[in-house]
Amino acid sequence: MDELIVGTYEGFLLGYSLLPQEDGRKLKQTFATHSHTASVRCISIAGKFLASGGTDDKVVVIDLKTRKEHTVLMNHDGTVNAVAFTHGGTHLLTGSDDGCIIVTRTGNWQTEKIWKKAHGGQPVTAISVHPSDKLALSIGGDKTLRTWNLVKGRPAFTINLGSKGVTLPTEIKFSPTGDRFSLISLQNIDVWTISKAGLEKRLTCNSKPSTAQWTDDDRLFVGLENGNLIKFTVSETRAQTFQAHKQRVKCMHYENETLYTASSTGELKSWSINDNILEEICSANAACRVTCVALNRQNHLIKKEKSDDEIEEQNFSDNSENISETDTNNVQKTLLKRKPGAFVTISYDDKEAEENKPSPAKKTKRKKRNKKKNKNVK
Repeated sequence: MDELIVGTYEGFLLGYSLLPQEDGRKLKQTFATHSHTASVRCISIAGKFLASGGTDDKVVVIDLKTRKEHTVLMNHDGTVNAVAFTHGGTHLLTGSDDGCIIVTRTGNWQTEKIWKKAHGGQPVTAISVHPSDKLALSIGGDKTLRTWNLVKGRPAFTINLGSKGVTLPTEIKFSPTGDRFSLISLQNIDVWTISKAGLEKRLTCNSKPSTAQWTDDDRLFVGLENGNLIKFTVSETRAQTFQAHKQRVKCMHYENETLYTASSTGELKSWSINDNILEEICSANAACRVTCVALNRQNHLIKKEKSDDEIEEQNFSDNSENISETDTNNVQKTLLKRKPGAFVTISYDDKEAEENKPSPAKKTKRKKRNKKKNKNVK
């Protein structure tokens, strides 16, 4: 059982599981959290960690096991447009309107690398990590495609997309093995080959493409502004169109022969893919404007047992009608005291903290000044 994680324009993160029913299957909501104060732009999952970036300049990291905020990264000074864990889950790459790409180590959440002007100071709009974790690709406001060597931690090479007929690129994604990647711009979906280091195929759509999702190294689905899906077979240069949503297909994810799609209106659908036929399994409505999706593949993180604290909070909620307002405040204060800083923990650099820490001599001077002030008051 997989869990679809959805980011929304309203700042919510929502979870949905595809559960079996007597008459088929349905998408059932598993959790909801409002960690962002503005629109969620991007999400990525590795192990038990979910990272989301938004227009509030924050990267929120959620522990999927406890379903609580694990940490908040405030390293960017602009909208966070891209978050991407390495496939091994060791690092998180983030890109922002501030022009920076930042590499953060997973676990201690310390910054390991900052490329301050990754795209000449222009916004970084998308990042994709190669399945080998040895390189990453990024696109930005300078209309270039940049390759980053993740082994040596430095830029590798830059391609001027304008010279390849690509304008205003919006999304980049690797195929499962990483030999190909897709690039969306205006009316086109381009397929590039890493081994040939160049453009292989171009598909011009009758409606503006908004997102793409590879199912294998030769086939990908393309979501369009008019709500349709195109199945594109690269080797045969063959396209097949399916009616999916009534409005724009905003994002997609593919896993275990199941394709998940989301429209900009909040409609979620799951599809089975058999013998080149796309069949709808079920649908749900998020009641929000969906901006991005990812999949939690780890079953043991989807449903958890209630902790003692949650049981105590549930009992408090059930008996709230028989408790006076004063007693209610006291109980809430007790619960808060038991879990200080349970939701957000921000770590700082030890050296910086040590530098800002007052020396013993400064502490002594401060005490003397305070004594003099007290005498003057008397």
